Amino acid sequence: MISKLACVIFSGMVMAISGCSYKKDIPATDDCAGVVISYAGQVKPIFENTCAVTGCHNATSTNKGGPFTTYALIKNKALTIKQQVVNGIMPKGSSLTAAQIKAIRCWVDSDAPDN
Repeated sequence: MISKLACVIFSGMVMAISGCSYKKDIPATDDCAGVVISYAGQVKPIFENTCAVTGCHNATSTNKGGPFTTYALIKNKALTIKQQVVNGIMPKGSSLTAAQIKAIRCWVDSDAPDN
């Protein structure tokens, strides 16, 4: 009985450690070296046109991510946003170009400056 219990516990631990989530590989960010991304010129327009729209992350948003309408709101969730964008989870119902994804990725990797 004890060996069966130990086997069940061990199997549960292996499953918990090895396969509870799916995660795409996040591309290397070394292609951001020397790249300066402007929040106002490059990142903000992506959010205004793709994210902060009715039904998604506009000012009245009550969804899990909340509104993405100001620099502070976006900066506070920058790492999560990067992960979801790079993994193709967001934006729902549309897609970003490779250049837009790189802009968000490099901006976050450079500590998401308000520039």
